[in-house]
Amino acid sequence: MHRTLATLLLATVCASSWAQDWFTVYGDPLQPEADLIEIRLPSPSQADHLAVEVRVSRSATRVAYGGGKYRSHHSMAVIDCENQAGWYTQMKFYQLPAWKGPMTMSRSFELGSAPVAFKDIPGEAQRLVRAACRLRK
Repeated sequence: MHRTLATLLLATVCASSWAQDWFTVYGDPLQPEADLIEIRLPSPSQADHLAVEVRVSRSATRVAYGGGKYRSHHSMAVIDCENQAGWYTQMKFYQLPAWKGPMTMSRSFELGSAPVAFKDIPGEAQRLVRAACRLRK
């Protein structure tokens, strides 16, 4: 738990310097005003599930799970490779793109209650799941 929190805090401060550690699933990291989806496998997976850090920066303001507006989020997700599904477990939201500025809200979810999804970017949730499962191997 402390390792994940420390990783999230450090990523907030050093997001641009860590770009090489992230795998881009969608978009271009050099265009911070455009839609971007990146993943990183922060630790060894547990049992059937894979823990994945997810960074999402959107081209326009969005409405978060549970309400509230954001432009980017840095989250933890659990990926079930066997069933090709993923769920957010923690999300930290920012008003600015590319995880800049102060965190404006944070949410935690029970496993299975907040599916990994990207409204208006069809197919990218499935692409994220496939990419995470391939990176695991």
